[in-house]
Amino acid sequence: MSYLVLARKYRPQTFDEVTGQEHITDLLKKAISSSRIHHAYLFCGPRGIGKTSCARILAKSLNCQKGPTLNPCGECVACQEITRGSSFDVLEIDGASNRGIDEIRTLRENVKFAPGAGKYKIYIVDEVHMLTTEAFNALLKTLEEPPAHVKFIFATTAPQKVPATIISRCQRFDFKRICVETIAAAMAAISKKEKLKIAQDALYTIAKAAQGSLRDALSILDQLSALSDEGIEAKDVFSMLGMVETQFLFDLTGALARKNCPLALEILEKIIDQGKDIKQLNKDLIEHFRNLMVVKIGGKALGKLIDYPAAIKDMYLNQCAQFTLKDILKAVDTLIETQDIAGITESARMPLEVAFAKLTYTGEVFVQPPGVAVSAPARSAQPQPQPAPEKQPEAKPAAGSGFTTANVLKSEKGQLDLTHVVKENLGANDDNAEEIEEIREDLPLSAPMLQETLDLTKIKRCWDTLTFAVSRERMSLATYLQEGTPLEFKDGRLTIGFPPKCAFQKEALEDPNIKQLVAKVFSAKLETPISLHYELIGDFKPQEEEGIIKEALNTFNGKVVSRWHKE
Repeated sequence: MSYLVLARKYRPQTFDEVTGQEHITDLLKKAISSSRIHHAYLFCGPRGIGKTSCARILAKSLNCQKGPTLNPCGECVACQEITRGSSFDVLEIDGASNRGIDEIRTLRENVKFAPGAGKYKIYIVDEVHMLTTEAFNALLKTLEEPPAHVKFIFATTAPQKVPATIISRCQRFDFKRICVETIAAAMAAISKKEKLKIAQDALYTIAKAAQGSLRDALSILDQLSALSDEGIEAKDVFSMLGMVETQFLFDLTGALARKNCPLALEILEKIIDQGKDIKQLNKDLIEHFRNLMVVKIGGKALGKLIDYPAAIKDMYLNQCAQFTLKDILKAVDTLIETQDIAGITESARMPLEVAFAKLTYTGEVFVQPPGVAVSAPARSAQPQPQPAPEKQPEAKPAAGSGFTTANVLKSEKGQLDLTHVVKENLGANDDNAEEIEEIREDLPLSAPMLQETLDLTKIKRCWDTLTFAVSRERMSLATYLQEGTPLEFKDGRLTIGFPPKCAFQKEALEDPNIKQLVAKVFSAKLETPISLHYELIGDFKPQEEEGIIKEALNTFNGKVVSRWHKE
């Protein structure tokens, strides 16, 4: 007799032999025992988890000479013909090959005839979602009201492609993926029957690679059975499937935890030299950090969520101590982003190397090349006197330091930091050196600068900061204040001028409660008591922009929309 593959040799013949689908088999057995057998069933789920096997077992249970029965004998003519696929009463139809309306018309004509030997004529349609829309429509009437001797069993891996009109006429059963432990236990039992020598970690590796499909797991085991005389180890499974050994993943992750990018790149080189798939490595790393996240959050209590033996779970528990949860989540995000980038780049290796560099980056480290003298970076305790700089002719800011289109496009929000430009423009004049101190809108203004030298010029420079602080309390008041400009500051009294067209804003700000609120914010920000006075100015002149900002407005033909609001 020719060799029979393990997936066919150990196909379940009774409901009790079906692996990992107890929620389906229990319902079917109760339906048979209570004689509540529906005329149409729809079995949904991924490949290799028992849909077609359950359909055949149900057919044998109905057509067995002892049937309907929960345990078909497997010895009668009907059971043997169904097992061989040669029964005239149980017809298995491939939905992909018989998807047209003509095949369904033939089926509609044949359902009228009574079964030859069994009690029922049963149609098992595999991959039913492959039928055309016309074929589904032609089947509707027959499916809803078939003859009493006809049963339909549909199987599909894509239930979303089956029309709702078909699903509503069937009893739907959703098969689930089989867990790793169940697959490993089933393969261990089969290996014992076949006298195959296989390590426990190899069984877990095969079960994980099968992704919930028992048929896929048995196919991999069948392929490795030639190594049984020497014993099947986990490394054999990794080598055949192109997967990365678990120890490599722990070593690589350990290098990332120690921020050792050179070591991580060396381990990556070893993995590539062994012919491993880089994209698969990226997937394995994402799963590895996912397992670290689970253990970091729940410890041993969530160990059941990790599909590995107890020894590997202990390794995860030890390694997760080297990371913070923030670092683990950052690694997952970076590797997922790397996976997306690898799909659009020619090099699959380079995005992963960049990801390692990102995860291990700790700041620039200057390495002095041998034979090169050390210059300015090393500062001594006493600064050395420097020669007086020669007076250079005044030059325009460099192309990269001012408002250029490229610099603005580099910014995420069209904002550009001009602090260094202002310093370059004002630094030459010692009298204006104190003017270039940066003013942050989100921090209190420095006390020495305000309390000792607070004047109208300082307040004008701080005006955007002051109105921004008011916006935190009430947005409309800050909008009104931006229409005016400081005119005079004397003895703690600040006079703010408005153009005649802004009389409404002035009147609104003069409300006692509002005036008290604005004065309170200004006093807190300037760290000195402030009283306010508002005036309408006939020849009102808005506050002029600084030179560099004026240059930017002229360059882009723009205008200032808002100075204080941060998105």
